[in-house]
Amino acid sequence: MTALTLYIVRHGECRHNVEGRIAAQNDSPLTAKGREQARANGRLLKELTPAIDSLDFFASSLHRTCVTMELLRAEAGLAPDGYRADRRLMEIDFGDHTGKRYAEIDMGPEGRFGAANWDYVRPNGESLAMVYARVGEFLATLARDALIVTHAGTLRMIRAHLLGLSRERTLEYHPPNAGMLRFSSGTEAFFGA
Repeated sequence: MTALTLYIVRHGECRHNVEGRIAAQNDSPLTAKGREQARANGRLLKELTPAIDSLDFFASSLHRTCVTMELLRAEAGLAPDGYRADRRLMEIDFGDHTGKRYAEIDMGPEGRFGAANWDYVRPNGESLAMVYARVGEFLATLARDALIVTHAGTLRMIRAHLLGLSRERTLEYHPPNAGMLRFSSGTEAFFGA
């Protein structure tokens, strides 16, 4: 895995982000700002990657990530639909808590993403451990350098796999909606869009 170069992008700002709601696997639409963030990431990718055609492109199958990918690709001068959607890149399923504000639910002993909650399965949802496992399954299938558009929680798990992070270190990171992470040869670099 460390032999590959991976560019990881979180979807642009969506309505649930603005409202402070848990989007999880709901299809919360991108805001105007989120659409511009996606385009800015396309311009950034074009700057960072001269051999852009050599990349594989993957997105979570949720609408906000697919729209982000399509806007990003178009801005980078590529056909918008030249990517594959993969359910393993979807955000954590918060089950019955989806669409609620964090203050409205019991987040468990350490808050919403504490390490003690790693194996806690949300009512009718999934645990962080389950997301970590499905992300690992996806990463094991990658055969060449790629750009991936995903979600905050999923991005944390990709980062954990690629950098060998502990649960605590995994959950400390809070990815922005704009910018791009590049992982190459076991190192990480962030580029603002």
